Amino acid sequence: MEQPNFKKLFPFLLLILLSSKLFAQETGIVSKLNNVIKPINTLKPDSSFIDIDFLSEILSTKEIIALGEVTHGTKEVYAYKDRLIRYLVSNLNYKTIAFEADYRGLEIIDNYINGTIDSTTMSPNYKPLFRWLREYNKTKSEQNKVHVYGLEIREFSGAIDKILVSNKDINQPDRAVLLKIKNTQFDKIEKESLDNFRRVCTRLSKNLYSKMLIQLIDNYHNFIGTNSKIGFRDKYLAENLIAIKQSTNDKKLIIWAHNGHVAKTSLYNNPPMGEYLNKHYGDKYYVIATDINKGNVSVRISPAKNKPISDWQSLYYPEVNSKKGYEYYFKQCKYKNFILDVHEAIIDNQLSSFLTQQKEMRMIGGLSFPVNKKLSIANNFDMIVYFDETNSI
Repeated sequence: MEQPNFKKLFPFLLLILLSSKLFAQETGIVSKLNNVIKPINTLKPDSSFIDIDFLSEILSTKEIIALGEVTHGTKEVYAYKDRLIRYLVSNLNYKTIAFEADYRGLEIIDNYINGTIDSTTMSPNYKPLFRWLREYNKTKSEQNKVHVYGLEIREFSGAIDKILVSNKDINQPDRAVLLKIKNTQFDKIEKESLDNFRRVCTRLSKNLYSKMLIQLIDNYHNFIGTNSKIGFRDKYLAENLIAIKQSTNDKKLIIWAHNGHVAKTSLYNNPPMGEYLNKHYGDKYYVIATDINKGNVSVRISPAKNKPISDWQSLYYPEVNSKKGYEYYFKQCKYKNFILDVHEAIIDNQLSSFLTQQKEMRMIGGLSFPVNKKLSIANNFDMIVYFDETNSI
């Protein structure tokens, strides 16, 4: 009888051994994740907070809670961030909320939630939260009312209207510069006009708003420049947030922004807002990021370089089937939707290694691409709110 050739069999035996070891590691990670994750029982913002009351002890010493979003167009993410804000306001006495949004637009929303005006145009995605804040504020004294802020100025027209209303004595040449910019199509503004606008802004009263106007102009230069990179706004966002926090005389503040902005390390070459805040506030800064595995997301699709970007539309992202992605492991957990306290998890050596190593994580913004970013969860986020399947807003 012919004897088996062990030299030929060895590679196959080694492959089987390695595969078994990797499978054991994978099941071990999932098993240990199952020991620390907590289920998301409801997405309804107005439901009882009993299931998330464990956050009270975790967040009791924090000053800034950043609520990140994996995409700008996911229904479940918006609903759950709404729920978390209601919890932080109701149970932990947070009264200041800063959005990755236009300062003037949020100024109008602030007037609405504080009863100065009775109605205003607002995104349907935020409407339930803002209506709830309006009702909440009706029951509070002036010093205990919630206020909302935008972290940047994003367009010229409304900003210039505010300058003209607030500066009645502005001289005629400066007024002419402002009106020229206001009446020019955004993508047709000439560099000379923009530089003149900047000079006018430097002559305005020095405050957060005039500072934001100059940032808007500098941001615009970045948008139209050939070397524009993700993250150039973040230094401004961090500076503005610190200024807002100082101006409110309130020790605590909530941020609503994308995961990429609230992360604690440089994911796109430039430091994100969260890196500046982490250095400034240390462990007083706490990041709750969101993550998804698969589902529909509202995005703007960029078909090719230098091609027009589409309007917002629903796009389906398939589930993560690569072991290079964190979601590959998350989707195997016992709960479809769950909360992962990263600090509790990394007490375990295997989970510490898993959450510290660089793996891919969903990182979808307003555009359909890029989809994933290689990062360390433990080095960037303190808590993960995970949804296995989502719907677009």
